[in-house]
Amino acid sequence: MEVSPTVRVLLVDDERLVLVLMRRALRALRPDWELEVASDGLEALTLLKSQKVDMLVTDVQMPGMDGMALLMQVRRDPDLARLPLILISAQDDRTSVRQGMHSGADDYLTKPFTPEELVQTVEARWRRLERDREPLQGSNKAQEQLRDLLTERELEVLALIGQGLVTKDIAAALDLSPKTVSAHRQNIMGKLDLHNAAALAALAIRASVT
Repeated sequence: MEVSPTVRVLLVDDERLVLVLMRRALRALRPDWELEVASDGLEALTLLKSQKVDMLVTDVQMPGMDGMALLMQVRRDPDLARLPLILISAQDDRTSVRQGMHSGADDYLTKPFTPEELVQTVEARWRRLERDREPLQGSNKAQEQLRDLLTERELEVLALIGQGLVTKDIAAALDLSPKTVSAHRQNIMGKLDLHNAAALAALAIRASVT
């Protein structure tokens, strides 16, 4: 399922070649998307205040105003506070995920990723917005929604993922086989329309399922 053809995505990265390649790939995969680019947080903020953007995808590590600073500025601005924001970083660790998600990011991608993975992440976020136009009002509502979708065992697995445990540690904690934990992980990702481990951990942190 593709998102609305009118979706406008702002891509932010200080590496010009990365921006060129991302825009070229996205145009090939989703020609109806409207794409804007910025080379740092300040340029992105200027664009956000001058034109409508539906989705912000920003690198974390940038000179000047980096992705985390841009995130904070967006969330503090009443006109931009509800803008969906996806962070991109080469830091594939739970600390980076937690920092970004606790600061208000909606999703998280780690480098390297394929154009298809970026499209999946944007479209998954868009579908979630269309299913529930009102934002989650705190972790209680998020937890209620998860309980409606997941089994008790899946909730236990998700909580441990949010705490940074890997498959073998989750298996030991729950007295399961690693194969069973992997199966639960795949079921959770399918039910929640998630496409990578970072997004799964981010959702657990955002919903306070830890």
